[in-house]
Amino acid sequence: MRRAFSLIELLLSVFILAIGIISVSALFPAGIAQQQQTADDQLGPVVAEQALGLLRSRVKTEDFGTFEEFGVTNLLAQSISNGSYVFRPSAGDWSWIRPGVIRSNQSGTTIDDVGAIDIFSTLAQNAGSSAQEFCEFPNQGVSRTTGGNLKLWGAPYNSSRTSLAPPIIVTQRERWWPSVPEGATTFTPPTYSWDCMFRRMGGRIQVAIFVYRVIGVGGAVKSYSSPANGAPSLPTVVVGGSYPNLPPVPYRRVPKATAGNGATGTTGSPTNIQVATGWEQPATLSLTGQGPFTTGYFGTAQGLNQTDFIAAQIPQVSEQWQFPGQWIIDNNSNVHRVAQGRRNSTDSARVRMSAPVPRVPNAQIYDDYELVGSATFEPTPPGIRTMHYVPAVIDANGTQLVPVYATVREL
Repeated sequence: MRRAFSLIELLLSVFILAIGIISVSALFPAGIAQQQQTADDQLGPVVAEQALGLLRSRVKTEDFGTFEEFGVTNLLAQSISNGSYVFRPSAGDWSWIRPGVIRSNQSGTTIDDVGAIDIFSTLAQNAGSSAQEFCEFPNQGVSRTTGGNLKLWGAPYNSSRTSLAPPIIVTQRERWWPSVPEGATTFTPPTYSWDCMFRRMGGRIQVAIFVYRVIGVGGAVKSYSSPANGAPSLPTVVVGGSYPNLPPVPYRRVPKATAGNGATGTTGSPTNIQVATGWEQPATLSLTGQGPFTTGYFGTAQGLNQTDFIAAQIPQVSEQWQFPGQWIIDNNSNVHRVAQGRRNSTDSARVRMSAPVPRVPNAQIYDDYELVGSATFEPTPPGIRTMHYVPAVIDANGTQLVPVYATVREL
């Protein structure tokens, strides 16, 4: 007669089996995450190339102009008063400027205007107000010093071609990947989204493209409507609604120059040095312990503090450049990736980029070239003066933006 298993033997067998199942199950989330990372690494550049092709089909280098042709001679000061931070590194050039983003559907159009980017902020110029769209200069636009009352609300356009800003639009659906046809009422949520900004350097137009994913509660794929109803660099996170009303993409961060701290820097002086201590480029290269421009390392010397992140709160948008895996484009068009970062107040105050920060010529960056020759002019040490990135915010609805890829190309 065969003896049956005892209860103790049965329980022991179930216990051993459970340990094995749990061990194997633990591999699945890591495998899924790795699979998603692989897909992002492969498809991010593909989405960016598609975005670049679309932009090149809509806008040309010769469509852009200079602030000089509009008689603007105090760009940085006016930009700061608008809650932004746009400057001129040399005559005829300008730093990164984001397109306008339309907040509501407009009468007389057949497209879904909400979330569409308006390259030259034409809607705001026509209305004389930024009430209907986010734009780079939202408070009162940039005014001419001489030559008329026409204001600029975004990137300057070629005034020899047109007296008013040309209406060049790219809809939100065109910036989804895969894209969704206009008028479609049912569609699969897009896998990726992208946004962009423009810069004029050496007479050439550069475009920066940021690719990201939008994840909802439980990992659900969602679409994204940018931006917040606030100043471009000081947005508010609004809870509720069918779309997360989050900061504009890309978000701009300015390392504040006071006492070397890295606090939110949407204000500053147009005449004083605006590169924070520790963020500037060293005068000579050294292989040991010499700032971020040789090691790609940021720490307390660059203004990082344990209190940058407030415990039990959504991390401040202005500090989310420190997240692991974050993609950053600086004022010199360098693209950075955060290899070692932090997400909360318990993490050590250190951030390391995946590669050293490239050096730039000493003559490339100034406070503002228009101040040359005045008593207040001081050359700014070449360094990281502004950072632009996707605000990987988790709002109260559980929505998260996941940076996938960033690149800078000539238009």
